[in-house]
Amino acid sequence: MGTNIRVHALAQELRTMGYGIDLFALKNFMSSYDHFDEMNEAEKLVDRLFLCDYKKIKTWKKRRTRLRKCYKPLAHKQLDNWASPHMVQLFNRIVSETDYSHIVMFYTYSAGLLDPRRYVGREGVKKIYFMEDLLSIGEYLQHKNLTVGTLLDCELYRLECFERIACISFDEKVFIEKLLRGQQKFYFLPHIMGRKEASAEREPGQRLRVAFVGYDNPYNVEGLRWFLDKVYPLLDKELEINLVGRVNRQVICNYPNVDQIEYVDDLEEVYRHTDVVICPLLNGTGMKIKVVEAMSHSIPVVCTSRGIDGFPDKTCNGCLVADTAEEFATYINRLANSFDFLHQCRQNVADYFDRVLCWDRHKATLADIFSS
Repeated sequence: MGTNIRVHALAQELRTMGYGIDLFALKNFMSSYDHFDEMNEAEKLVDRLFLCDYKKIKTWKKRRTRLRKCYKPLAHKQLDNWASPHMVQLFNRIVSETDYSHIVMFYTYSAGLLDPRRYVGREGVKKIYFMEDLLSIGEYLQHKNLTVGTLLDCELYRLECFERIACISFDEKVFIEKLLRGQQKFYFLPHIMGRKEASAEREPGQRLRVAFVGYDNPYNVEGLRWFLDKVYPLLDKELEINLVGRVNRQVICNYPNVDQIEYVDDLEEVYRHTDVVICPLLNGTGMKIKVVEAMSHSIPVVCTSRGIDGFPDKTCNGCLVADTAEEFATYINRLANSFDFLHQCRQNVADYFDRVLCWDRHKATLADIFSS
């Protein structure tokens, strides 16, 4: 869901810059796109929508996997590949019929569409990759492969299809630009978000309001279970804890001061009435959108080291970083019991966001990425 938020924000900026946008997407992957027209009517971000049925891609992948096992049983594992013949045919029809200036992708799972042996679009089009996650590391962390080497080689090979690579994570930018031997130009482009309305200050006598926001991906599920099992028993029971998002489908708890809310109409309303945001993730890649969103509202963040992934600064970033349950709980309890500490943390978060993450500081970077 973080990537969906990222794509939406980029589309808004590109529209403001005067670009038209066609969207090439997968139906029956996470969405059927049944209500796309009415959603798009409000902002008119997308001119034309092209959909490739993921069910056909899935069938092709299964057949391809069976053939690999028969003819290449010892072959190294590759990153997931969505560029089925059906998808390639549809994509080539689109790019051959329209004079695009840029082609933008967000996951190298579809980078095979730009393979010079198959791509039929015009020469000179700028191919841009927005790296939201380091996919090879992600698949390794999710135990989809025993080693990261062959997956990383595969990802590097696919990245060579692009001339410009914009990384949401400063860490991954530094890592990948050392490994690629091509002429790619790299950029650090954090999440597109400006300063938001600060959350309401906690009043004397009011319980500390703690929130976790997350989709039901494996990292959120693992991290929230760790928080509830290891950290919660150490917390002041006068806290008000809200768990927001589809992560509640996978994590069920029955604590008197914990509310589980699967869906809210306006996430901004949640942040406006939150004193502390937690990000207890134990794994993951990229930059955590939930952390940046909280910081944009001047909300203190208590997180593990994974919560500050992607930030250029690891020690002076405004967040309270704790990798043990005892330290994590200590920070939250201190925020609950000290108004001065809570206020200072609010200021630290606001200062770092304005200095490093606020969108006003990165608008020129996006313009350079899309320059001719």
